[in-house]
Amino acid sequence: MANLRINNFFLINVIFIASCQSSQNFKMVTLEKNELHTIEIASNRIVQECYFMNAEKENKWRYQYSLNMLNEKNEVVSAFYPTNQGKQECLAHLKKVEKILKAESKVRLCVRDKLKKMIDDDSDPEFHDFGNLGKHESPYYALTFDTICNSKKCYSISDTWTQTCPDFKN
Repeated sequence: MANLRINNFFLINVIFIASCQSSQNFKMVTLEKNELHTIEIASNRIVQECYFMNAEKENKWRYQYSLNMLNEKNEVVSAFYPTNQGKQECLAHLKKVEKILKAESKVRLCVRDKLKKMIDDDSDPEFHDFGNLGKHESPYYALTFDTICNSKKCYSISDTWTQTCPDFKN
């Protein structure tokens, strides 16, 4: 009977300690004057899109690649490719990043620009759908996407940005 009490006490403590441990799904480290960030994030907390902008004089170059990340507060942090592009180019970026996301449960990103909250009460907030994680608001101005890596491979939309962040290699 004493052994059973000791075992139950031990089991309850192990369950309690394990439940207090959190698997970190989003970790942002800011470097270089608040304008360069590395992000470690669970792959399921990222959604991508080729955002169509209805601009009249840009012909077919109306798409912008966007990568949206869900942080620890369930707020969306967006990173965009900085220039417009054609639909096929945008979809090609999306497919390459999707391969990296599917390969592992966590990835690392390198993004640029200051992370600033929007303080504009006149505009409607933008929401992004993260599937089973729900729809969440994007309260920040978008960052610039540089590089995404898993443990085996890195991808950058521009080869010149692959070496921007420390320990990011192509």
